[in-house]
Amino acid sequence: MRPLPLLLLLAVFAAIPADARTTVIDDSGTLPYDAPLVLHWQQLSPRRPLNNRMTGTLTVRVKLNVAPWLRRPGRIYLVLPAQQPGAMSASWSTQGRLLAGRLSSGTRALVYSGLITTPFLEDVLQLTLDVDGTQMQQLYHVNFRFEMDEE
Repeated sequence: MRPLPLLLLLAVFAAIPADARTTVIDDSGTLPYDAPLVLHWQQLSPRRPLNNRMTGTLTVRVKLNVAPWLRRPGRIYLVLPAQQPGAMSASWSTQGRLLAGRLSSGTRALVYSGLITTPFLEDVLQLTLDVDGTQMQQLYHVNFRFEMDEE
């Protein structure tokens, strides 16, 4: 029974291509439809246990310049770096070109896997951001980025 954890560990490492490279994708064509993101308290009159979470939703038109990877397979991730005002999470739905998902600050989530067939990959995301309202001392810019793992 002891070899099982080792086999699982080997399976995880086998899923990561040895020669994969990660590159930040040019997403300068990505624009929010409605700016800025307005956060609202999840619970108007907090009860025990106290709910200090704030949530806001924004529609974002994503346009990724994937021309450097044309006719090659790749995996695209949405990255939410750790940043001010602290721990946050994001979830999104799409119109189908990219994958819907969820992530928290300091992590990344897969949004596309497959052959790159066009120079630009476009979709519309309905992005929901969730933060601890006690950390909101001022206005903050929330930074996301897209990364390509080449196979």
